[in-house]
Amino acid sequence: MINKFPMQNLRSAEHLQFNTDADVIFRKHQAESQRLSPCYNEYSRLVKQEEASMATETGNALIGEKGVAEHYRDKVHSKLFNHVKAILYDDEDPLFDAAQRVMAVIKSVGNPSRLPENAESAVITTLGNKLEPYRTDLEAIGAQPHVDKLLEANRRFIRLETECRAVVAARFLVAQPPVTAVRKQVDPVYRIIVDTINLAVRQQSDEGTHQELIAEMNTLIGKYDALLAQRKGKKKNDEDDENKKNEN
Repeated sequence: MINKFPMQNLRSAEHLQFNTDADVIFRKHQAESQRLSPCYNEYSRLVKQEEASMATETGNALIGEKGVAEHYRDKVHSKLFNHVKAILYDDEDPLFDAAQRVMAVIKSVGNPSRLPENAESAVITTLGNKLEPYRTDLEAIGAQPHVDKLLEANRRFIRLETECRAVVAARFLVAQPPVTAVRKQVDPVYRIIVDTINLAVRQQSDEGTHQELIAEMNTLIGKYDALLAQRKGKKKNDEDDENKKNEN
């Protein structure tokens, strides 16, 4: 018999991988194909739909994350500019000359936030390179951490933009149903397949009926059972640790 398995407890990526592997096993053995052939076809279709939906949601999340990253690097650039500008308000400040040298570089590069995304990335990289010889001045006026943070924010934006381009190029961002909706369709079809195979095993006297398929499915189920058990154990340990902290 194929063991029962609480698929609803799997996270999205795990759920997709489980069904992808199960689909391969079902397709390989074609057990009870006269009754289950339409279910196998529907199951394969839904697994592919789940993959497409997850890819779309991942791509949309990346685009949102990229927008946040772009806004953040603009704010860090403003923070750097205003930090240096604040010192220049007082020409008797002992840091005035150092701040003036740094501001001259910042102004020579220009305000990157007014540029398109790709051009802004290049300008911020250029700004970092041009400020490198002025590290002593930057450290003296306390602006070096702002420069470091700006360059890191720029690198992060560039990474996200590259990932977004790859997703769009793969045409994942077409309209797709939500992953949660597809999961609700996949699970019942899986249960019909498993219940039908298990019923056939009970009805037939041959103990070897679908034995290889059952062994492969139970191995797959065992793998994910262990994953869920490990997660449950970790959650319990975390809760116990939290309770001990509260007691102290």
